Amino acid sequence: MEKNSHLPLLFLLLSATIIPSAATRPTAIYAFGDSILDSGNNNKLLTVCRANHKPYGIDFPGQSHTGRFSNGKLPGDMLVSAFRIKEILPAYADSTLDADDLDTGVSFASACSGLHDLTAAEVGVLNLDKQFQNFEQAFVKMEERFGLPKATATVQGALFMISAGSSDMIDNYYLLPTTRAKYPLPAYHDMLLKNLVTFVKKLYNAGAKNIAIIGLPPLGCLPMDTTVFSPPSSSSASSQKSGNLTGDLFRRECKMKHNKDAMEYNAKLEVRVKRMMVEMPTLKVIYMDLFTPMMDMIDRPNKFGFKTTLKGCCGSGSVELGPLCNVASIACHVHSEYVFWDSINPSEAAYKALTNNFKARSLRRLYPSSV
Repeated sequence: MEKNSHLPLLFLLLSATIIPSAATRPTAIYAFGDSILDSGNNNKLLTVCRANHKPYGIDFPGQSHTGRFSNGKLPGDMLVSAFRIKEILPAYADSTLDADDLDTGVSFASACSGLHDLTAAEVGVLNLDKQFQNFEQAFVKMEERFGLPKATATVQGALFMISAGSSDMIDNYYLLPTTRAKYPLPAYHDMLLKNLVTFVKKLYNAGAKNIAIIGLPPLGCLPMDTTVFSPPSSSSASSQKSGNLTGDLFRRECKMKHNKDAMEYNAKLEVRVKRMMVEMPTLKVIYMDLFTPMMDMIDRPNKFGFKTTLKGCCGSGSVELGPLCNVASIACHVHSEYVFWDSINPSEAAYKALTNNFKARSLRRLYPSSV
């Protein structure tokens, strides 16, 4: 008996040093950033960046125009359902929410927001600091309802998602001469990524253990970008082309330069993600590639059942966004044949394909057995 007397202590020491296996699924999903994840947090704000009107939400359950910038569900909705947490990811601003809703996840994201405070300020939406403050308020409500241990366990087991950067480029850097005069593009990317790392550290210090960061889409292929900025490129480079596999010889092409900008940002983001894992050793953070699967849809639309790739379904498909995509806009007939719903945001069909890609690839590194 005496020679085995230290076994209990040895077992405890070994247990403390064993790295825990990956969780089966998240306890909740908390989303931050922009329109990719905003379930309707802008609905009561004095901003043009709102989607709580028709035809937005025409394919959402009950045909509800909830404030989601699409015709149906967003990736956050699809993931909470895929993880069997609940059917949709509601907006924190939804007045019908209770503590149980907070405990399983909500979206704090605000469409048209970004990593640069000016991006949110110029249109009156919630910047990341305000979104984080709302998360802190939600935690207090959870603590009051369930107690500190339960609230803490929920946060530590949750998946935190961040999508930001597109508005910083489209609505800020490309649009405002003052921003371009202040920052060369590489410096602007570095500033955005510095702000992102600061935000991730705030989430980490608040208890987050699993964070997924969505990269930039092919900016040069967004219908708004092909309409407002430089003339169409004549290049046929396959990685930037619009993909003429639909047979439409008159369609616009993606802007090579803006796609290159997005790729350069994403490459830097991937490096920062690896650094964050070193700086915050108990954090699991992953980069979610948005650019590649979206380019796949645009270059090979038939593979996904799409027929129109560089025009939105709403109205002319060129500039309609927010208030310009309204009840007077004539929407396309078959919504699932369009990659984009409005001039910036993907359709529900495109989001389904993107979410399936996230589940099959990047999210498997966090939850290998449940997606």
